[in-house]
Amino acid sequence: MIKVGGTKKVSVTLPGDLVEQVRVHVKVGEFSSFCAAALRNHLAHYRQRDGLPHSFGIWTDENHPDLSSSKDASGYVRKLRKTGTERLSRLLNK
Repeated sequence: MIKVGGTKKVSVTLPGDLVEQVRVHVKVGEFSSFCAAALRNHLAHYRQRDGLPHSFGIWTDENHPDLSSSKDASGYVRKLRKTGTERLSRLLNK
């Protein structure tokens, strides 16, 4: 996890059932880290969503002729996924 700056204590009110569900999966003393990771992931989603309208139209067939068809794009995505799966496999086997 990337830490930027110091920490700050805040008060957050959460539904009891949600807290209990988290505690089932998170070790004692790691609740705050879990919440921080969840917030970072959620913020990444918001940033991506907010950035999409600004990036619309940037990708053109002229700039990327190798990915101009859906078949080309699908092949590219398959290659990326395979590479990612292989990398994950290597990392987990260490």
